[in-house]
Amino acid sequence: MNVLVYVVDALRADALSCYGYDRDTTPAIDHLAANGVRYERCFSPSTWTRPVAASILTGLYPPAHGVVTRDDGFEGPSVATAFANRGHDAVGVSAMGNVSTAVGFDRGFDAFHDLYRDPAVVERRETRDADAEELDQESVEEVALPRAADVTDRLLSWLDGREAHPDDPFFALCWAIDPHVPYDPPDGYREYVDPDYDGPVDGRRETLPEVNDDADLAHLRSLYDGEVRYVDDQIRRLVEGLDDRNLGRDTLLVVLGDHGDAFREHGRLTHGHLPYDELMRVPLVVAPATAGDGRDGIRDRRDETPETSAGLLPGTDGVDPPVVVDEVTSLVDLAPTLLAAAGADPGSRDGPVQGRPLPPFGPEGSSAPVYSETRLRDSYPVFYGVRTDRWKYMAVEGPDGGPGTYLELARRLVTRGMVTDLLRHPLYYLRRYRHDEDEYLFDLDADPGETENLTGDRPETASEFRERLQEWRTNCAGIRDRLSSRQDVSDGGDRETEEQLRRLGYVD
Repeated sequence: MNVLVYVVDALRADALSCYGYDRDTTPAIDHLAANGVRYERCFSPSTWTRPVAASILTGLYPPAHGVVTRDDGFEGPSVATAFANRGHDAVGVSAMGNVSTAVGFDRGFDAFHDLYRDPAVVERRETRDADAEELDQESVEEVALPRAADVTDRLLSWLDGREAHPDDPFFALCWAIDPHVPYDPPDGYREYVDPDYDGPVDGRRETLPEVNDDADLAHLRSLYDGEVRYVDDQIRRLVEGLDDRNLGRDTLLVVLGDHGDAFREHGRLTHGHLPYDELMRVPLVVAPATAGDGRDGIRDRRDETPETSAGLLPGTDGVDPPVVVDEVTSLVDLAPTLLAAAGADPGSRDGPVQGRPLPPFGPEGSSAPVYSETRLRDSYPVFYGVRTDRWKYMAVEGPDGGPGTYLELARRLVTRGMVTDLLRHPLYYLRRYRHDEDEYLFDLDADPGETENLTGDRPETASEFRERLQEWRTNCAGIRDRLSSRQDVSDGGDRETEEQLRRLGYVD
């Protein structure tokens, strides 16, 4: 059986129509969910990409696998290696510099395609002159912001090129950057945008500080939703491509987001900050390989109500689709779930695992707490999250937001040539250091919007979660001590990667 994992960067769960969104953004993913398994409450182990990618591939939380800051590279071991050891060809196709060979994510793969610096992609996509970022001309002149179509094209091309062993199973990791900032849906995907909007916001990161009113925010969200609709069409095209190559019925397909994006629900935009649910809750849909006709209809029924196949879900004890799993789950559970769904021992991956095989491919659990850690740089605050069925606990650790941290942020913005932006919008750029509290506790049953901090009203509950967080950190540190030391990639890995991450706002 083939396994294809498709990650949509910055995709929040409530942006999908199969998760209740009132816009019809995801007919193809809806169809997959109707013929497979949808995890209603899946949460990310971080609120930015690189540590999440390592968690997806290892089944470990960030402080355990060690990819936590922008200076850390991935060293494995990886679920890709586990599948390769089972005879799968392992391929990665990534549009994202945070998930690239430059930072070690090719480990365990037979082939890994970094689309953002591929000459053919650079030639046809939006590019940036490296001179503007003062990069060494010996390395690169231009880099690209690839589209999801490039991801689909490259994977299908790779499948067509497997002349030596075309019948071997494959494991594929695809990583698309739509709908990551900049929000720029292609022509034909701006159906949600108000044609009468004439404000300053156009979806580029440079215009985010100009979001001042409801019209600006609605425009930004409409651009984001258009990109979600676009990437959904590319997922449909990929499924059709598998079917055209007689691979669809033998391919387990997983679609997920790595983290969400915020739209001022709690005062901030984009991601990389406190793990409120708009960032922490992500979609996870598993459409198992099936002998039925469930996914064949994605081509003809994409604009209609999704229909289910008559077949049982392989890898389960006779379960009919669709399945909705309401347990609290984490993306660290994905690696062992993939192995279990493929009929492998989840323990066959070399190294410790903190995740578990999720139902219906594994036993039902008890919605144990899930955790998150966001640690971008030593000069930035660290954000922790602990989430259960009912409660969300968050903690913020240093820096204290004093003059030294503000000077460090100013220095980075000056380095990026953003002095004018800093002077025009100082509060926007300094907000990453401003937090009203160091601890947050929310009763999600009574307050699903996470608006009322109960740490003062429920000190015993807050203390319990504080202890849980410390126990988790101790456990992660013990695992980390048993793994190999981290690779230092403090220069961003290479200049192509640094430039693309700078365009996406990751490199200061």
